[in-house]
Amino acid sequence: MKQTLINSLGSIKREIVNFSRSRKFYLILAAMAIVVILPPFLSNYVVSEVLTRILIFAIYASSWNLLASSGQGSLGHAAFLGVGGFVSALIAIKLGIPPIFALLLGSLLSAAIGVLIGLTCVRLKAWFLAMVTFGFSVIIVTIFSELDDFTGAVMGFPTPLIVDRGLPFYYMTFTIALISILAMYLVMKSKIGLAFRAIHQNELEAKMVGINTGKYRLIAFVISTFFAGLAGGLFAQSIRYIHVSVFDPYYSFLPLMMCVIGGLGTIEGPIVGSVIIVTIESYLPRIDTALNGLMGSLFPAVSNVGPPIRMLSLGLFLLAVVIFAPKGVTPLIKKAYNYLRSNVKEEKT
Repeated sequence: MKQTLINSLGSIKREIVNFSRSRKFYLILAAMAIVVILPPFLSNYVVSEVLTRILIFAIYASSWNLLASSGQGSLGHAAFLGVGGFVSALIAIKLGIPPIFALLLGSLLSAAIGVLIGLTCVRLKAWFLAMVTFGFSVIIVTIFSELDDFTGAVMGFPTPLIVDRGLPFYYMTFTIALISILAMYLVMKSKIGLAFRAIHQNELEAKMVGINTGKYRLIAFVISTFFAGLAGGLFAQSIRYIHVSVFDPYYSFLPLMMCVIGGLGTIEGPIVGSVIIVTIESYLPRIDTALNGLMGSLFPAVSNVGPPIRMLSLGLFLLAVVIFAPKGVTPLIKKAYNYLRSNVKEEKT
């Protein structure tokens, strides 16, 4: 184990050096400069409800993506999102621990539960594990609801904030998201990540070359659940209220949708998917309001058609991506960038 860690640290160091010399590194720096400088000039709604939520769900989707890179699937990731949110809030309120430390403790407890689930189910195939995690999410929501006198899950409660909402919370979330995604990127580029990919591609061959598949599956599960819990704690603070609805199956399917839309197995895919889905969800309610007014005047009997149309729009978009861009939107963006770059070179020559 010690030698594995040493080798991984060496490969991470080489990856950092190589990456810092690449064109991609400077593009990322430019993008980061934009997301740091631009928010003060935007409305509070855009900062708090769109940009901040994009960052939170980018962490969450990236955690699911890391798990998928090891050949495992989860349909119950909302359990870890909810545990991170509830535990961090409860620890801060009941024990008086500063919210920033409560956020870390909630993430660690989420990872500890991930260890227990991983030890039990680590040898299950991808979709068998996915069904087990889905079952666990149903169990965990029942536990939190039955212990309502302690958890307050049924009625919900306000969450203590680390910093004020708006720009302070946005910049804090940006810093945490940057560190989290960078950490997951380095893991995926290390020898541990190489083992994940080997298991994903062919578990039998991975075993034949000496990879302890059970150990690496467990590592992936623990890392993934830790960052899912971290996203849950931030999400609870971003909405200022934690409720049992955070365990809703929708939040289990959300990271899957983000990864598929953005590009499964890539580090930038979950980020792109988060940008697309959060933006759609943030602005479609306004379309719902217009549709409700229009449909209400034309067809009074179906005046509540708005929300189904909103969900239908998201579903149709996901279906279109799966059919026409099965590798996600990210490869299309890269192709467009390379095409523009080649045209610029031709014009210069």
